[in-house]
Amino acid sequence: MFNMAPVTPEEQESLEAKCQENGWLKRGGFDWQDDPWMEEYPYEFDRCFTMQDLQDFFKQGNWGIRQGVVYGDVAFIQQVNGGDEWWTLKKADDGTWHDFESISFGRIAGDISELTRYVAGMRIATVEECERLDYLPPKDDMQWVGNAFPYLDDGWVAARNCDFRIHIAQNYEGKLLTVNAPSEDYMIDQLQEGMTLLDIVKAQIGEADRYKSERMEPSLAVKVQEALRASENQHRAERAGEERDASVR
Repeated sequence: MFNMAPVTPEEQESLEAKCQENGWLKRGGFDWQDDPWMEEYPYEFDRCFTMQDLQDFFKQGNWGIRQGVVYGDVAFIQQVNGGDEWWTLKKADDGTWHDFESISFGRIAGDISELTRYVAGMRIATVEECERLDYLPPKDDMQWVGNAFPYLDDGWVAARNCDFRIHIAQNYEGKLLTVNAPSEDYMIDQLQEGMTLLDIVKAQIGEADRYKSERMEPSLAVKVQEALRASENQHRAERAGEERDASVR
C-alpha cells in the first residue's frame, strides 16, 4: 500500500483556492448544480514521496472528486467522481499553481517506466513548457528509473538503454545532468544558449536514437561487398544466358 502524508496548511489553502478556477472542482460547481442538496466532497490533498507509491495510488483507481496527490512541485486532482481524469498543476517559484493538463493515468500507471517518464518530464520542464504541453520527453527505447526527485531539493531520475544513460540529480544547489554515451560525438553541448534542461534531455535522446540507427546500418565495407556480389551474380546470369543462346543456335 502507498504511503502518503497530508500537505502543509499553506499548500492545502493554495490548492483549494486554485480549484475555484475549475468548474468541476469549485464549490457549487457543475456536479452540484443539478442537485444543490448533494453533500459536497471535501478537498483532500496528500503528498507522495516515491514513484512506486505514486504508481500504487493511480492504479488503485475509483478516487473521489477533489481527491489530490502532490509529488514535488506537481499536483494531480481528480475531476470526475470515481473516474480517472486528473487535473494537473505545476507550482512556480513564487508558490502559485499553474494548471496545464488533464490526464488519465489508468493505462500509464501500469508501466512504472512510462509513469516515471511523464512525471520526470513535468518535474524537469519549466512552467512555460508545461503550459505549452511541451513537457514530455520522447519515448524511444529508453527505460526511465528513479524517484524523479519527489522532494524539491533531493532525488534523481535517469533514462537509459544498453548504450546511453542520461542522469539528472537534484539537490539544494539545483539540477545536474550527466550523460554516459558511446563517444563524445553523441553528447549534446549542455551550454548551448537558449536551451532548457528539457531541451537538452530531448536532444540527447535524439542522439541516442541516431546512434542506434547508425549502428543498425551496414558499414561502407559491407555495402561495397554486397554491391560486388550483386555485380558478380549479374555477370554470371548474363554469361549463362549467352551460353544457352549459343547452344540453341
